Amino acid sequence: MHDRSSLDEFPAELRRIVGAQDWDELEDFCDRHWLALPADLAAMLVAALGSVPPEVLHGRPRLVIAWLTNGDALAGPADPELRAFLRRYMEVGARMAAEFNLTADVPPATLIALGTAKLIQLRAQGSLDQADELGDELARRVDELRPLPRERSNLRPGWLALQRGLTRSLAGDLDGATALYQLAHEQARAEPLTHFAGINAAANLAVVFAHQGQQEAAARWIRTMRSYPPPMPSVAFLGTVGATIAEGWLALDRHDRDGVAAALAVTGDGTKPIEVWPFVAALAGAAALHFGDPADGLDQLERIRISRHATAGPGIAQQVLDRARADLLIAAGQGNRALRMLRRETAAVPAWLAVPSARLHLLAGDHRQARAIAAHSVWDAGTPRRDKAQLLLVHAVAALRMGDREAARGAVRMLSAVREPDEVASLATLPAAERAELLGEVELTESAAARLARARPLFPERIDLVALTNREHKVLTELTQGHSPQEIARSLVVSVATVRSQLQSVYRKLGASNRDEAIMRTYELGLL
Repeated sequence: MHDRSSLDEFPAELRRIVGAQDWDELEDFCDRHWLALPADLAAMLVAALGSVPPEVLHGRPRLVIAWLTNGDALAGPADPELRAFLRRYMEVGARMAAEFNLTADVPPATLIALGTAKLIQLRAQGSLDQADELGDELARRVDELRPLPRERSNLRPGWLALQRGLTRSLAGDLDGATALYQLAHEQARAEPLTHFAGINAAANLAVVFAHQGQQEAAARWIRTMRSYPPPMPSVAFLGTVGATIAEGWLALDRHDRDGVAAALAVTGDGTKPIEVWPFVAALAGAAALHFGDPADGLDQLERIRISRHATAGPGIAQQVLDRARADLLIAAGQGNRALRMLRRETAAVPAWLAVPSARLHLLAGDHRQARAIAAHSVWDAGTPRRDKAQLLLVHAVAALRMGDREAARGAVRMLSAVREPDEVASLATLPAAERAELLGEVELTESAAARLARARPLFPERIDLVALTNREHKVLTELTQGHSPQEIARSLVVSVATVRSQLQSVYRKLGASNRDEAIMRTYELGLL
């Protein structure tokens, strides 16, 4: 993080400040060197802060946080996720924030130090709305207080904007997150000694763009991140992990199995205790779809869900888990389970589920509905670029199977607007029967064509869906609970004859001849 040459005067300056007991200047000094100094200098700073009188520390929370930061970095150099430090930072910062009146006339640096600790704690609890509101309030208050004469430094340039951007990205507001990350990057570049926020913002911009299939923008922000001096080893993982995830997505788009595996070896599989875990989970799910076994991928998603139960609510986490589960269920041939999950959405199909919804209808033979979903969603502003490519391909296959070759060719020609010639992953989703006819319209580099030739089919050729009416579904649910036709009739307030008729219809659709076979088929097909 720091250029060692810029720290040559560190010991002498620190001794002078502590000797003069100039606590205002010591705060400014800590603000400049707030995170992950080299071990020998961190030890000096920790020792210096340990000599500060307790009553001074109590009134200067930035000194306490600097003490924690460097002390924990020394104590746990092998902890790339900085778990001990982040836990103590949230606990101490939130407690101090409760003791201080953050609406009072206090330095902006103190507001940021305490407020972001509380903001991170709210995120850790899954309270993204509250964290976002707090971030907005902090930004407004800091702007009001900046002119204070005693405010001699800008604490951690870009830090508040970075934390607000991370909150927005976890809430699923990727446009809002992008704007805040760009602001953090601009602010951080103005102060070369404290550029962790700049590294982190560039890395997070890379993952946001890569997550949406914007390969060129993702690659540009990866290069920007690398233009900074390297961060200190103790914070390198957290500062750059977003870029590693982005590199994994770029490898997946090329259908580079080794590149994806290399990225996941660093990031983990989505169960590591890092805040950007939903973006890791999305990559891990896509890797399981393209290169692994769908059943293993579904097991992994369940492990992620269990390990993240407190923070897997509404927002990007729920989106990526639902999307990965829908894709993997379809790949595993579990169409009814996928359909039941997709039908939880009572309104229009959300952008992140448009691809599996359209694909499920395609594989079930409902080409008209598949084509309609694809046509409606492909140019929706909320549809990621990567998904637009897949929707165009679903539209092309559906049109081809309906005998409309001109519409199919037109959809494929539009691919050039949403994919690069070296991209292969979207083309790997094409059914084998239509590949030869449709790929003739697709621009491919020579190496991409070779990679595509090695790609295995991802989805079954056909999926049989069992279409039960709402009443049949209710009758079947009662049946699996062990209720007799008479009990079902009383529960649904209909005649026994009506229940028997509906049961016969259910048996016929399930290919069953009695209650036991019907119950067995119900669970085999994932209808309940």
